[in-house]
Amino acid sequence: MSTPALDRPATRPPQRQEPPRPEEEPGGGKRKRRGRRGEFRLSARGRKLTLALHITSSVGWMGLSMSMATLALIGYLTSDPGIAEGAYYAMYIFDETTVSVVSLVSGVTGVLLGHGTPWGLLRHWWVLVKWVLALSIAVFAWVYTHPLVLTAAERAGEAEGGTYRPGPEATVLAWTVPPVFALLVFLSLLSVYKPWGRTPRGRRHAAAGARGRASTAGAPAADTPVTVAGIDRLAEDVVGLRLVPASDEPVAPWTAGAHIDLVLPSGLVRQYSLYGDPDDRSCYRVAVLKEPEGRGGSLEVHGLGAGDRIAVRGPRNHFPLADAERYLFVAGGIGVVPFLPMIEEAERRGADWRLVYVGRRRAGMAFLTRLERYGTDRVLVCARDESERPDLTALLSTTPAGTAVHCCGPDGMMRTVEELMDRACPQGTLHLERFTPSARPASPAADQPFEIELSSTGEVVHVAAGRSALEALRESAPQLAASCEDGLCGSCELRVLDGTPDHRDDVLSPAERGRTDVVYPCVSRARGRRLVVDL
Repeated sequence: MSTPALDRPATRPPQRQEPPRPEEEPGGGKRKRRGRRGEFRLSARGRKLTLALHITSSVGWMGLSMSMATLALIGYLTSDPGIAEGAYYAMYIFDETTVSVVSLVSGVTGVLLGHGTPWGLLRHWWVLVKWVLALSIAVFAWVYTHPLVLTAAERAGEAEGGTYRPGPEATVLAWTVPPVFALLVFLSLLSVYKPWGRTPRGRRHAAAGARGRASTAGAPAADTPVTVAGIDRLAEDVVGLRLVPASDEPVAPWTAGAHIDLVLPSGLVRQYSLYGDPDDRSCYRVAVLKEPEGRGGSLEVHGLGAGDRIAVRGPRNHFPLADAERYLFVAGGIGVVPFLPMIEEAERRGADWRLVYVGRRRAGMAFLTRLERYGTDRVLVCARDESERPDLTALLSTTPAGTAVHCCGPDGMMRTVEELMDRACPQGTLHLERFTPSARPASPAADQPFEIELSSTGEVVHVAAGRSALEALRESAPQLAASCEDGLCGSCELRVLDGTPDHRDDVLSPAERGRTDVVYPCVSRARGRRLVVDL
């Protein structure tokens, strides 16, 4: 099971800065946008106008194609030469007057949208496939359909007064024009669902953009290739991976509570907490629980073998060890992983600590031998096939003042600890790391649309009610990083320059929900009309 984390920065948030405004032409008009390395970018108004023309012409193209397909079938199936001649001449008129125009407008506006927005023409497979197929359809229509329709109409006219029998040109039209309509419907679905990810060119472009952002933000640049150097069986259905950089360089530094993203061969991205010695820069270590009913990431990890190549992102630490005199660690199942380096760090600090480790079956609880060496006075193991559940109320109520309570595990256990804290342990502070998003009550701004302004270009992105800000932002910034998209991992973090976020994530603690310098757009929204973000 992955262990996405909560962001609790120890440093003060950066002071708010005034967002740079887009340059304006005399008279108040905005200049054309230029992207990275002088790339042409449509302005927000230009993109909306081009998109409207593209959608209108594409829908018209599909409608005309459906009419053409119907007429082609009528001409092929009828034996009346008058009906056949009328059908083919109607096709000829459509092809001569409107089909060519709407297909040309659709193609030109599509190229403008691809070239003038971050989607690009060659960076995403769905865009590339769409334009290859659209161009093929247009070439077929211009080169073959027009003469075939004229020939079919002439043949039908020659049979006037007799029985019409379709010739080879009518057969070709009947077997090609309806599939062309089906292809146009398929192209529209590509625009809606945007499948298959980036092309190699697109991955290189995204990596270059990530390196550019990292040079100013101090974040990890891009995916880091690693090799699976070793696999350990830690418990029933739990494996530990040792990952070494493919470049033989040391891994990035990390601290107790940190996690990394694994970029798996299928393209899935999953977050896993790190364990081991943070001072050992030769490798990363993660532990993964096999979840047959999960989303597929853990099954793919369990299918990896020694020597396999994957990639990692990070590390990021959204679940750091708090500054405290004493600690209570509450772990459920694989949620014990981030506590291994935390316990070592607490030992180095000379702090008092206690671990409550709960699991369904003892055979499935990883690291038991290692943890039980600390003694039963410090480690309470509750395997539910051997003993009762621990009395969390009693454990929390006897916790001394100033204790930092860190909890990681299944959602039910997390909710229980949260509910008990105020009543049983008001003297402590709670720090959580979740596996799944918590259910939060809707805020007053739950269904309200709002706008996000991109400070680098001045473009304004409209976020409709019921649509996530991340989804809307990806239309203008498809390279925007995100992993879990559930408000858990913090990978989509954006710096807020103006406006008040409506925090709905599980990254910020309850005490941090008043922050106005950061937002996680996968789930969070705005408490107002507009946010300005550093993007």
